[in-house]
Amino acid sequence: VDLRIKDKDFQFRQTDELNLDIEALELPISEHIEEMRQRSLQVLCFAFLAIGVMFLKITPIVELLEAPIEGIKFIQLSPGEYFLSTVKISFYGGLLFSVPFLLSQLIFYILPGLTKSEKNIILPIKKQ
Repeated sequence: VDLRIKDKDFQFRQTDELNLDIEALELPISEHIEEMRQRSLQVLCFAFLAIGVMFLKITPIVELLEAPIEGIKFIQLSPGEYFLSTVKISFYGGLLFSVPFLLSQLIFYILPGLTKSEKNIILPIKKQ
């Protein structure tokens, strides 16, 4: 009995049939983890930067939040409450402004593993 595997035993589909991009490369799992680590670090740095900018420019943001309620100001009922409220406002505002960056990094991480039709669903850009 001949147990050797012959080339004719395998019928691989061509890349055209799979509808994959030519530029899509297979990476080992360690490279995927490294790329995810780098993108996560970029998102965290951007979020901390946005939170810091919001904290430094908190006065106009508080005025903007007070504007719909005319004649009422934020009051301080306990020591440090105004500081904690400014920290909360800057934290939530920084996270809010970093969400688009987070979504773009997530899309850029997932995009190389998608087929052309899946990419057209996520990024419907028509070539002219």
